[in-house]
Amino acid sequence: MSRLLKAFPFFLLAAQLQAFAQAPAAPAASAKTLALNAQQQAALGIQLAALQPAMGGLWLASATVSVPPGKEVTVTAPYPGVVTRIDAGLGDTVQAGAALASWSSPMLADARRQSREAQLEAQTAQAALQRDQALLAEGVIPAARLQLSQNKFQAAEAVRLAREAELRSAGTGAPSGDYASATLRSPLTGSVVDVAVSVGQRVDTGAVLFRVADTRQLQLDVVLSPDKAAQLKAGDTVSVPSRAAKAVLLGVSRGVDATQQAKARARVTVPGSLKAGEVLSVQLHPSLVSPNSAAWQVPARAVVLQQGQSWVFVATAKGFDATPVRVLSSNDDQSVIQPTTQTPLQASSRVAVTGLASLRALLQQGE
Repeated sequence: MSRLLKAFPFFLLAAQLQAFAQAPAAPAASAKTLALNAQQQAALGIQLAALQPAMGGLWLASATVSVPPGKEVTVTAPYPGVVTRIDAGLGDTVQAGAALASWSSPMLADARRQSREAQLEAQTAQAALQRDQALLAEGVIPAARLQLSQNKFQAAEAVRLAREAELRSAGTGAPSGDYASATLRSPLTGSVVDVAVSVGQRVDTGAVLFRVADTRQLQLDVVLSPDKAAQLKAGDTVSVPSRAAKAVLLGVSRGVDATQQAKARARVTVPGSLKAGEVLSVQLHPSLVSPNSAAWQVPARAVVLQQGQSWVFVATAKGFDATPVRVLSSNDDQSVIQPTTQTPLQASSRVAVTGLASLRALLQQGE
């Protein structure tokens, strides 16, 4: 076997696959030694990664960094128009009410015209009502005439309030000389996390122009399998070693979505280098699960499945020890494993993370 590996390792892989088809299944999984020298390992493209001790009761999951509800707003175009100036850029810190951009819209001018006309109509109706009240007091007009004036004033006032409410909801404010121009302002104090417009750009009603978020407080939106969610509770801790961050669970959903996944929400207590919007791997520490000191964390790609048994290939002086393991938790990036043999893994051990197809073929040949 050694000579074939030196000459043409991929020929050996094909032969091993054929041999596996004829080999009987092993009655029980046990550690197996695969003899490979440094030259053979290089030819097979094998690379190694160090084992990391897993903290007690560690689970792995994926999470999205976000801001709490009400701490992020989207600023949109209330009417179609043209952006004439940008006052805030990506990453800028803005106060509530600070100018973000200026824009011009013929529809805004028309809405302001209608609001002004409604205001004048209400003033005229109010003056007519006051006049009829005086005439009724002198006995000049009947009460029915006053009732008609009151109805006209109330109708005009309702139109005025509706026109003003439309402009307030658009966030345009009062006109400053030019009925067609307005300034878009930030609804809250925070940072500009997205700018989706440029000067001179035409935008339609509802087009997203800016996103402003108060990133002083962050949260983690964690995606979980239903069985993991059932063993978590509010108060359990979450850590993000890659960002030196920590969080605590606020709540765990007891239902699942269309993808049969449950969700949890955690408040970040130590932000580290977390950035809103990024998706990353997190570590969960459920208090309902007993710690396991024999658990190790490895890259997920280091674990291979063979006949229903998970294996890792631990580097030795002579090659590799194919070690059967039990996967305690896993996500796309990392897996937490525990060896199922009497021989424990060591902190100094390293496992193969590439060239696994060739190693798996050697494992199959030895069965």
